[in-house]
Amino acid sequence: MSRAAVARLASVTHRYGAVAALEDVTLNIPAGCMAGLIGPDGVGKSTMLALIAGVRRLQSGSAQVLDGDITDRSHLKLCNHRIAYMPQGLGRNLYPTLTVRENLDFFGRLFGQSEAERRDRIDQLLTATGLDPFPDRPAGKLSGGMKQKLSLCSALIHDPDLVILDEPTTGVDPLSRQQFWDLIDHIRAERPGMSVITATAYMEEAERFDWLAAVNNGKVIATGTPDDIRSHAGEPTLERAFIAMLPEAERQGHREVIVPPRKLSEGPPAVEAQGLTRRFGDFTAVDHVDFQIGQGEIFGFLGSNGCGKTTTMKMLTGLLPASEGRALLFGETLDTDDMVTRQRVGYMSQSFSLYSELTIR
Repeated sequence: MSRAAVARLASVTHRYGAVAALEDVTLNIPAGCMAGLIGPDGVGKSTMLALIAGVRRLQSGSAQVLDGDITDRSHLKLCNHRIAYMPQGLGRNLYPTLTVRENLDFFGRLFGQSEAERRDRIDQLLTATGLDPFPDRPAGKLSGGMKQKLSLCSALIHDPDLVILDEPTTGVDPLSRQQFWDLIDHIRAERPGMSVITATAYMEEAERFDWLAAVNNGKVIATGTPDDIRSHAGEPTLERAFIAMLPEAERQGHREVIVPPRKLSEGPPAVEAQGLTRRFGDFTAVDHVDFQIGQGEIFGFLGSNGCGKTTTMKMLTGLLPASEGRALLFGETLDTDDMVTRQRVGYMSQSFSLYSELTIR
């Protein structure tokens, strides 16, 4: 027996200037399950979620959400207390200067909860997410995984019927990602009737969802359970199934990533850390780290959010002085005030670091 739909889109088209983010999309998303929108970045997943959440104005077509027209002001007002929307980006719905508890208290007040109700709900959510040891830590000081857990708490403060999550684990380490989805499963076990709609580009995450819609270039190219989609494409994994369903021209452009062997070169290491240490007050973020990165080597830092990876990188690029030890670049000690040396290093920060009001060019 088919499930009832929590959201129904009919002939929805949405444009940003001349670009069609969604093109004549008709889709029924089942209720009471974990539904996922899968596909690469820029194919229209975020636009679809924003339309369902009622935070973006519908341009053409219709959208029925929770048994009503989401464009109807009276129905949208009712849905505001039944829908939780977590936008894309680490901690996008948080106030970085407020503490963990202050953020949750603020959202509880927005939904008209009494002081006693807020206190009980906050304690429950902090315990469930493992954030209870950090109620007084500013949100801006949390690791990426902790920010996403707090964002989820903020979304769930009013016990919604529909939870909409836009790529909630992007930029989060594998352990925190696993903990995040385990938390969602725990919450759904307590609220089996709650509907969850998630957008993700991680196909291994989508394997655990109940129902999927594959999206490409603003169009839905397949729907069904993960097994349905794999079976339809005749492929063993969702990633290979998604590629198999793409138009021939796009499939021809796909190539498996192959890292060529490194050519050894003479000379000093490109980067070297010698007893590298960084403290923030009484907290030691990096503790006497030693390693070398050879010229031409692809070197990876593996670890959970908040373990010191970013702090180490900032010291290695001259953006942050070390408390102890030293960083060397091509055999020369890196001086944070030496711009000539720093200009030899390219650095891409953890967060999206572009100027949104400027064009690509």
